[in-house]
Amino acid sequence: MHTLLLQSSFPLLLITSFLSINVELSLSQDDQYYANCSEAINCGGIGGISYPFWGVNRADYCGLPGFEVKCVDNAPMINMSNIKYRILKTDSSSSSVTVARQDYWETICPQTYVSTSINFSLFNYTSGLTNLTFYYGCNISIKTAIPGVSSLSQACNGDINVSYVTRSPQVDPVTINQICASVVIVPVLTTAAQALEANRTTIKEVLDGGFELGLQIDNVQCNSCENSGGKCGLNTTTGGFSCFCLDQAYASVCKATAPGAQGMSAPCHSLINYRLGRC
Repeated sequence: MHTLLLQSSFPLLLITSFLSINVELSLSQDDQYYANCSEAINCGGIGGISYPFWGVNRADYCGLPGFEVKCVDNAPMINMSNIKYRILKTDSSSSSVTVARQDYWETICPQTYVSTSINFSLFNYTSGLTNLTFYYGCNISIKTAIPGVSSLSQACNGDINVSYVTRSPQVDPVTINQICASVVIVPVLTTAAQALEANRTTIKEVLDGGFELGLQIDNVQCNSCENSGGKCGLNTTTGGFSCFCLDQAYASVCKATAPGAQGMSAPCHSLINYRLGRC
């Protein structure tokens, strides 16, 4: 009698176990996306670097293409047009990031003389910035040719003299090219440029203070996802936005019945909560 009962119940136990394993694997994968994208990048004491950035401890689906961050020499870096920029801080409320050119970090003598160039499909210049222009290898006529120029005693890469100006001079570019070997433009904060003009700060402090860039992302979309209890990310199949929630990924926001959505949790008898160990 007992043998017959076990034989008849075996198929049911097998099906139940199969379904349980598959549900558990599926939930484990979804929970992994949510957990991974919940972690922010922390490098060199600079933390809170999250969407749209990815890299280091954040998978590519936690951010957007072009926003990869690498931790180099204990500093978070992004790369644009072969120029490395050091991330100083991020501001999710204003969708901005403050960066400084790595080749000008603690120096005014980079290995190559290249003006700042950003990817305008990913970033934009914010207000409150001033172009700091460096002139390298100029002859003695530089002070008369460029109003307001300041000379530095430091020589770069051998015997190349350096001059700079904080305000865009009304000078013919052809004339500049005739008297200077290289010209480099680096954006800085306007307040820092004004302090430099008034001799209240140093050129090094101005450069290391960096400048702000706006992020070209749909911040409203990401805020809606996070307000519903999700984490912003990328659908690597379609290339569109993805909102990673505790139960699965959604196109925009977590469903109200999803675990953690809008501050609510699914009932404890829910299979989802049970499998994820939340009961």
